[in-house]
Parts: sequence; structure tokens; C-alpha cells
Amino acid sequence: MPKILSSVLRILVGLVFVTSAILKYISIDVFDLYIFEHNLFSVSVTETLTRLLITAELALGILLATNIHTRLAYYCALVFLAGFTLYLFFLPYFFDVDIANCHCFGTAIVLSRWESIAKNVILLFCLAFISPKFSIYKKWHTWVLFALGVVTFIVFMVINAPNYLYTMVHKDKIQINLPIYESALSNNGKKAEFTDGKQIICLYSVRCRFCKHAALKLHLIMKHHQLREDQVKAIFWSGTPDSLIHHFFSDQKIPILEHTTFRMDTFLNITAGSMPVLLFSNNGMITQKANYISLKEKEVVDFFK
Repeated sequence: MPKILSSVLRILVGLVFVTSAILKYISIDVFDLYIFEHNLFSVSVTETLTRLLITAELALGILLATNIHTRLAYYCALVFLAGFTLYLFFLPYFFDVDIANCHCFGTAIVLSRWESIAKNVILLFCLAFISPKFSIYKKWHTWVLFALGVVTFIVFMVINAPNYLYTMVHKDKIQINLPIYESALSNNGKKAEFTDGKQIICLYSVRCRFCKHAALKLHLIMKHHQLREDQVKAIFWSGTPDSLIHHFFSDQKIPILEHTTFRMDTFLNITAGSMPVLLFSNNGMITQKANYISLKEKEVVDFFK
């Protein structure tokens, strides 16, 4: 009976780790921004560390569920759960981040800080009834462990590559129609405000998830480097209710930026239907263009220096 209970709980805990890793990876863009919000690492380092974390979590779950290197996986699981429980407990005291969702299961299953702590305590309780002595070791297990870690990490880095790797391989050319853009600014009376000094002008759609990610990413970069938020402005297409525009910002928990609207056909002619488009404007002269993927932390900081 103890062996059966140990096996059932071991598989259960392993499947929780696997599920957690998969759901994090499905919403990796949001998870990247959540970790970046801690202001510990640059965007590029964050995007690598998140994939390493997910790799470790997935490998750990598979090892537990399949009874391979169980003793190692057991103690690693103890360290993981204890460490993340302490992190969650002290989170609001050390980091200015949103605690409504701890992102243990990405965006698919939303757990608050305390709910996540309770989940970890339950898993630690389950580990108390799992005995590593029932593990089976074979020489080929070490090769499985090594291959699992390497292959999983490479797959995670390729399928949904960090933005810095993606831009190295894919040189996306962001095309905008500058004459139409400048004419639209003049026609709606916002040219003076949108061409005064150095600014980043963001062309967003309120229903575009990549626009939302870009808005949060840019906000975090500005916040981390103590850059003025009023140097960022937004453009939406006309006909969008103010309530949706305000929700666009509040949903990302960022301040409402100064914004204006262009006619939908004008907006789409400027962007060729691609969104978001971020324009680096120096007294009205567009010096750089970016989208969510190609938006680089260093380029933003250098631009405002």
C-alpha cells in the first residue's frame, strides 16, 4: 500500500509540473512580461531564463511521472516548491508586480498569490508521502535526463523563439506610409503635440493582443529606466469607444497615454494592416520603426538619452 500511494502521488505531482510548464509556454509572451516586471533582468535575459525555467519544470515533471531519476527529481521538486512558496510569500514586499495572477499556470488557470501558496503547500504535503526509496535506477536514465533537458530547451527556444533570436533570423521590414501619417496628424489637429521633441508614437488596435503586449512591454521599459511616460503617445482608429481605449490601458495596468484617432481606412493605409507599429519620432522625424517583437529595450533607452 505505501508503494502504491507513493507511486500515485508521484505521478500526480509530476503531471502538475508538466501541466504548469505547458500552460506557461502557451502564454509565454505574457509570462516573459510578468518576469520582466520584477526589474531584475533585461528583456533578452528574461526571455532566456523563462524558457530555462519552463524546461526545468517540464523535465522535472516527466522524471517524476515516469519514475526516472526519482530521487533527484524528488529533491528538486522540494526545492522548487519551497523556493516558489517563499518567493510568493515575500513577493509584495520586494517587487512592484501584479499579484492577481502568479502565472503558475500561465493565463489558462488564474491563481492569486495566496491560492498559489495553498497549491504549493498541498503539493509539498503530497511529497511527504512519496518515498524516493521506491525509485528504480538504470544506467540509461542519465542519458534520458540529459537528452530531455537539451532537446526540450532547444524546442522551446525554436518554436516560440525569444524576440532577440527571432529578429536575428527574420529581418521584418516595417513599412508605413509617412505622407498619409503626417497628413492625418495635421488634419486632426494633433501635429504639434505628436511632433514635440523625442516621442514614441504607438499605432494600436484595442482588440489586438500583440498591441496590448507591446503597450505593457514599452511601459515596463520606460518604468525600469525612469523615462517619462508622457513621451509615449498612442493612435487608435476612429469609432473606437473611449471606454474600450481606457480598458486597453487599464487591462494592462498601465497609465492612460495621451492619444488620438485616425479614420480606419487612413490607419490601415498607414500601417498596411500590420499592428502594432511603434514610431520613434524626433521632432516629427521618424528615425526608427518597431513592432512588438522587434521592440528592443536598449534602442528605447538609447533613443531617449
